[in-house]
Amino acid sequence: MTRALSSSRTGWWVILALIVAFAVQMVVVNALPVATQTTLLAEGGFYENLSVVGYLLCIVALVWTLRGAVLRVWYLPLVLAVMAARELDLDKSLFTRGLFKARQYTGEGVPLAERLIAALILASIVTAIFLMLWRHARPYLSALWHGRAWAGAVLMGIGFTVAYKLLDGIARKLAPLGIEISADAERTAFVVEEIGELGIPVMFLAAILLWPGPSLTTAHPTNRAHRA
Repeated sequence: MTRALSSSRTGWWVILALIVAFAVQMVVVNALPVATQTTLLAEGGFYENLSVVGYLLCIVALVWTLRGAVLRVWYLPLVLAVMAARELDLDKSLFTRGLFKARQYTGEGVPLAERLIAALILASIVTAIFLMLWRHARPYLSALWHGRAWAGAVLMGIGFTVAYKLLDGIARKLAPLGIEISADAERTAFVVEEIGELGIPVMFLAAILLWPGPSLTTAHPTNRAHRA
């Protein structure tokens, strides 16, 4: 990564520019006719495809940055690949009940071979997430505490993820609480959610590009937090 991009101040400006760009997109798309919004935001539409491309670019950038050392952090590209697959709903379309649904493993109508394959995949994903948190959580928090831009980009990616989860089906989630929202508000939430999904891989890609690179003695990106 270039020194200009690795510098913390420049990195934070990059993050701010990306946030503004997404905010502008949300405002513009929300002002478009509903039919146009539907075309852009539909399953398999423009923004979903961009999100998948974003995750693939993250994997390419990660491999390019770490080179041979990426094998020692295999769980990072795996987690990114899983997120890309979820964007394409492969966790639902390739399995009878859904890879992340309890009924896939306990319900009826699921072949034993499929249960075993699903369980193996799920175990691999859980292992990858565990290793990622176990090896990188503390160094990452240290980098964030010291204001490293790449760590801030990761935080923004997590923030987009949380926002996406909260806004997904917001009307349905609020109904049991006796809270009703207007059709316009629901549509706005939908626009923010769908565009925000693209923000996840974009921020993760920014984090990879802002990270100074691996040292000669370690393969773990966050172990060099002090240099970001």
